[in-house]
Amino acid sequence: MPRRKLIEVDLPLDTINAQSSREKSIRHGHPSTLHLWWARRPLAACRAVIFASMVDDPIDLEEYETDEEKGVERARLHRIIERLVRWESTDETKPEARALIDESRWEIARSVARGRSETPPERDDPAAVLRYLRDKSLPIYDPFAGGGSIPLEAQRLGLNAIASDLNPVAVLINKALIEIPPKFAGRPPSNPDADPMGLRTKKLIGRGKNRRPQVLKWRGAMGLADDIRYYGRWMRERAFERIGHLYPKAKLSDGGEATVIAWLWARTVPCSNPACGISMPLLTTFRLSTKSNNLHWIRPVVDSEAKTVSFEAQDHDEGVPSAGRTVTRNGAVCIVCDTASPLSYVREQSRAGRMGEQMTAVVAEGDRKRIFLSPTDEHIAKAREAKPSWRPAQRMPTTAYLVSGRGYGIENWHELFTERQLVALTTFSDLLSEVRALVVEHRASTEYADAVCTYLALAVGRLAGGCSSFSRWENTSDGVASVFSRQAIPMIWDFAEANPFSHSTQNWKAQVDWVARVIERLSANVITGEVHQADASTTIHAESGPVIVTDPPYYDNISYAELSDFFYVWLRPLLREIYPELFSGILVPVDEEMIAVPRFENARERFEDLMGKTLKLIRERSSPEFPSSIFYAYKQQEESRDGKTSTGWETMLTALVDAGFRIVGTWPMRTELANRSNALVANSLASSVVLVCRPRAEDAPTATRSEFIDELEASMPAALRRITREGHITPVDLRQAAIGPGMEVYSRFSRVETISGDPVPVRDALTQINRVVDEYHRQEQGSLDAESNFCVDWLRGNGYGEGAYGEAEVLAQAVNISVESLRDGHRLLTAVGGKVQLLPLDSYSSERSNELSNMTVWEGCMRMAYHLSKEDGGGTAGAAAIARRMGSDADSAERLARILYDHFDKTGDSSNAVVFNMLVSEWENIQRRMGTLRIERQASLGE
Repeated sequence: MPRRKLIEVDLPLDTINAQSSREKSIRHGHPSTLHLWWARRPLAACRAVIFASMVDDPIDLEEYETDEEKGVERARLHRIIERLVRWESTDETKPEARALIDESRWEIARSVARGRSETPPERDDPAAVLRYLRDKSLPIYDPFAGGGSIPLEAQRLGLNAIASDLNPVAVLINKALIEIPPKFAGRPPSNPDADPMGLRTKKLIGRGKNRRPQVLKWRGAMGLADDIRYYGRWMRERAFERIGHLYPKAKLSDGGEATVIAWLWARTVPCSNPACGISMPLLTTFRLSTKSNNLHWIRPVVDSEAKTVSFEAQDHDEGVPSAGRTVTRNGAVCIVCDTASPLSYVREQSRAGRMGEQMTAVVAEGDRKRIFLSPTDEHIAKAREAKPSWRPAQRMPTTAYLVSGRGYGIENWHELFTERQLVALTTFSDLLSEVRALVVEHRASTEYADAVCTYLALAVGRLAGGCSSFSRWENTSDGVASVFSRQAIPMIWDFAEANPFSHSTQNWKAQVDWVARVIERLSANVITGEVHQADASTTIHAESGPVIVTDPPYYDNISYAELSDFFYVWLRPLLREIYPELFSGILVPVDEEMIAVPRFENARERFEDLMGKTLKLIRERSSPEFPSSIFYAYKQQEESRDGKTSTGWETMLTALVDAGFRIVGTWPMRTELANRSNALVANSLASSVVLVCRPRAEDAPTATRSEFIDELEASMPAALRRITREGHITPVDLRQAAIGPGMEVYSRFSRVETISGDPVPVRDALTQINRVVDEYHRQEQGSLDAESNFCVDWLRGNGYGEGAYGEAEVLAQAVNISVESLRDGHRLLTAVGGKVQLLPLDSYSSERSNELSNMTVWEGCMRMAYHLSKEDGGGTAGAAAIARRMGSDADSAERLARILYDHFDKTGDSSNAVVFNMLVSEWENIQRRMGTLRIERQASLGE
């Protein structure tokens, strides 16, 4: 029997989720900024899952004899994870981060050695540890590598990383992250401006006359990053020499000049009123900036005789048209004659080739804020002057929901760019071949030159994402947004054309710097990764029996193939010679894509068939010594199929069981920002659930439905106590986490049958698991005091509303108390005019005069919830003071909070549910604070 790994027993889930959410606000140096890929898993979650999949849990280790010793060791491993998932742990220029990575690698090596009955290398010899992991540890393999989060984190932890994906853009990103950088680790840059001894930073060290710039040795891929910046600057200079005349500076009122950041445009169609007939501008806003210190808007100027409209930039916020826009989802309104035209008319005009564009404003660089100017004839003429020598000829997909412009007659990828944007992109693309020759001229190998060109090609891809006529101006941040503000290309009526030669938003230099920052932050001492292009349903690169950690596609969530063509059409001509096997096709392969979209016949059945084949391949090739971990995007919505209810979630569980896996754990990984109240309540926002699986024994027995239920009821309560009391799973995550131990019972059998011999489906198993969770809550309620029991039962029947006094009295007598004692002694309710009503949460403020020494669990729970959720509450400190006064009953208040969350969640009362989820989430902090209060109390007594 293989030793259980940490991920099969317990995880510090709150910390992992908090750090995963935090990553969304981290930009500089984050691998997601190397190049766009959709739906990446957070690095923190991947790092934690991989570490916990490789490290032994103490539950099966003989060296820890008692449960207490095992708990202490598990807590130590949790502390490592809690430090490891922080973004700061990835900055290995810092000694403490390097030490933590070395410590994590040694923990993995120690578990690997234990499994092989070997002695691990010395923990103070990081090089020996890395060699041991390279030679003795199984690789981590992700057959759906996508944006590369999983293989990158496997590599960071010192493991052999194998990545494969069908999509060539995804394969390129993975090569750029895990395959290329280790080949040139520690290599100084080739460019003639580089310091061969190290990178001189702006930070000064030393004192007095000895003060000097800090010199960092060319560790990791820092030398490669330096070359990326150098040759990126060279490309900018050469490009400006060739096309800089197309990007004139803006003339200012004081006679000076300023570099333009962006030109703002509105699309136009002829007015449907024959008596008007102007080219009516389609605007979603008149506001240029909503920043309080820089309010600007564009004022339309109508020339009735010439039947034209022009725009003037206004430096105030007075007179903005009340309508706010001229186009909506329903149609457009002419700014001259007020004629309304339906959206079908706009589409018709666009498909007929009568959609144009009109410049509405010029945005220039100013002193700490943007300068907004009216369009000029010179700037309009320069934009019209551009004539590209090449444009991508490939056609876009026919799915209008992915690319909204398809409904407007926009059929080719090059139509998503203005002529000037096409000139800029082709110019930078043409310069890449010159860079390759220049790098070789600077005494570098062709392989190294190819590496530099790979990253600069990714910068061209980034430039395309920000320099498109489907990029919009964001008037809240005064910047140009990328085309992919969401996982589609929506129709943009008023767009922003960024200047690639500016020093601001979406410029070329910034795109190069984004790429370089990622490369220079990658781990220095790692094992070179292995990346393949492969169809996971037919080819698994798993000859060595690897540990599977993967993030498969989710039904029809998004068609990566069709969207990635946006970048592929630019990357293909740049990298076809370097990676001929990746860029041999005209477009990204879509026929083999594993996703349920309308272009496939019987799309869902096809998806399920391909996913089933993939999971069976993984089951055959994966290591029996380690669990496989699969990220799955949990969605709550359901669909009707053959008169029954089915979910993608249920289908994934069924596919795993049918493939021969035993599900041993489920961990909800939330990646939504935690400041949204519904994110704390709605189970659908646990954006991923990690399914932990092991191969089921070939001789696994069958079971009847009743035998399965008996096993479930026997084993689930202990598991629920562990994941709530020891694992501190929050209420919002409990039902997903409970699926793990519940499905472990179901999937340990080769088949679960009804009396008639029919298979018991996963849907039925999930129903039984939820039933056991409900029963667990009822058992937990039974351990409460009589007053709290009454309050829970009354709440379930009446909420915080009124109920009949007689009903309350019967319910109270059943637990040997009276309504009067609840009203007068404990003050938990009101009883007036034959009506009884529980006191709402607002009644439990700190001003309430009830004696704290007489608190029931209900009152203590309510008081703590008040402290945490109300502005006048005392926060964690106030809640801890209540818990301290409750003494041994405090833990019961935490269990009651779980019961109350479950009630409010089921009744759809999110505002109350979030309060009690918060109380459970903060329980460890409350306990720590209780310890602080105890010390403070002792100190005051000592005085």
